[in-house]
Amino acid sequence: MTPPGYWMHETSGVVRPAVEAYLGGGPMTTKQIVTLRAYLRQWIMAPAWRGPEIEELRADIDGLTSRAAISRWIDRAVTEGIDPL
Repeated sequence: MTPPGYWMHETSGVVRPAVEAYLGGGPMTTKQIVTLRAYLRQWIMAPAWRGPEIEELRADIDGLTSRAAISRWIDRAVTEGIDPL
């Protein structure tokens, strides 16, 4: 199975600033949070990932409405061997 597209390879110029804002630890705008959530959604929905924890991650993606929620979600994803960043 092919993994999803990685943020460093995207060409829209929208995802990179959102990811960099998150990784930089500073404040994120609502637009950056929405963009990062959309990126994480396409990542976790890829058929390459399987298992019960993956289904929970998929179910929880819409709840990523803050930096803290994104951070918790990414920590869970990394625990499952999925590192979208």
